[in-house]
Amino acid sequence: MKGIGSPLRETVNQILDELPPEQIAEILDFALFLKHRTRLQGLPQKPPWRAIPASYLDGLVGLVAWGGDALADTEGLYEA
Repeated sequence: MKGIGSPLRETVNQILDELPPEQIAEILDFALFLKHRTRLQGLPQKPPWRAIPASYLDGLVGLVAWGGDALADTEGLYEA
């Protein structure tokens, strides 16, 4: 543990020594999550969506009608 004072390190080690192996595995999983999250904080975030041109959507207009049969509409999407 870089930069952590000796008393804090000793306390963490004492607690780890008292835990069963299953809980130590959970702590390892959480520590790896924290490490990954810290690494990602410095990276630029991409939006969860992908931009597409509006012309792409023109082909989807009218494929599904309100009040239609969902099965027939879905089959119509694959037949087109």
